[in-house]
Amino acid sequence: MELAPRWSSLDELIAAHPRLRLDLGCGWVKEPGHVGLDDLRGVGGLAGQSADDGRGPDVFLDLNADRYPFADGSVEEVRSRHFLEHSLLDHVFDEAYRILRPGGRFVAIVPYANSADGMAPGHSVFLTERFFELNPNFQAKFDITRITYRQSDEWLRWPRLVRRLIPYDWARTHLFNVCKEMRVEAVRRPDPHSSSVR
Repeated sequence: MELAPRWSSLDELIAAHPRLRLDLGCGWVKEPGHVGLDDLRGVGGLAGQSADDGRGPDVFLDLNADRYPFADGSVEEVRSRHFLEHSLLDHVFDEAYRILRPGGRFVAIVPYANSADGMAPGHSVFLTERFFELNPNFQAKFDITRITYRQSDEWLRWPRLVRRLIPYDWARTHLFNVCKEMRVEAVRRPDPHSSSVR
């Protein structure tokens, strides 16, 4: 693990974020108000992106192998955008569950598998709502509260009459390139091994 030069210690970073919210795989476009985690050591940003502007990672580490450097139950929210499809999901789910407080939010925006974005080279897993609904590791740790979809530009170019005749939910699951991305919102389930006060 390595901190961005703007932080002298992990304690300073945590103190600057009293509502600890993480952006996994943030690249050089970290969500405002979040602590960014990514492994971009030696990787420069695109034109207009800079490690010095505060939008890059705060913590550099291998998100697919390293232990995330936060205490158990200390994080309010873990989010990611176009990161999970490049990841070892069991490790990411395990670490997110460990560091999230009970009831903490897990938000993932992923390219929809049945689209050109979803099938882009470099993706190690292809995700639809079925993955999150049926994956035993995810289901044991998180309770899905909402799934929303972003329509693709290709779908929006279809004639309006055709789009009215074909329900979007049917088209999304049966036709290619109708849905661009999906947002999954979930909350951390209570630890089944923790004792409850009676």
